[in-house]
Amino acid sequence: MSIGRKILIPVDFSEDSASGLKFALSVAQKTDAELVVLHVTQKDEADCFLDMVAVMEAVPMLNRSAGIPVDKLLREKALDLYNFIEKVVRNPGRVKIRRKVALGNKAERILRTANEELIDLVVLTFRKQSYFRYLMARTRFLRVIARMPCPVLLRPAFDERWLGFGARGSSLFAG
Repeated sequence: MSIGRKILIPVDFSEDSASGLKFALSVAQKTDAELVVLHVTQKDEADCFLDMVAVMEAVPMLNRSAGIPVDKLLREKALDLYNFIEKVVRNPGRVKIRRKVALGNKAERILRTANEELIDLVVLTFRKQSYFRYLMARTRFLRVIARMPCPVLLRPAFDERWLGFGARGSSLFAG
């Protein structure tokens, strides 16, 4: 019996996550794995979305406890995810790509998806940030990675300045 391989790539529609998606797709193509693309939206995004809908429909926001149209938000995010994948992935080849949208804490939803989907590899793209922010987030980040049921591949998001590095004739010390 053949067991299918699955790679999870969380995205947030940024350039960094687009780079991570392309990388995860290349890994999936080389390993004949299925790609699960996950976007997690949080409650504050739902609140902002509700405010935007209220303004667009000229409805005053008097009763905040009336509830959040989560189903509408998730549908919008699912469409955004579909369009993001279409824009980033030109030719997936034979790779099956599944899209998932979830509401909640990003770290917990990534962990839950990895467990529920029996993921074999999680590809996380980390962005460029200040060293202080990196140190502050590091402990929380390492706790999440330690709880993953599978290996986690951390991929830095390189910009155009890094693309030439490693090419023939390039050097760290080149003037």
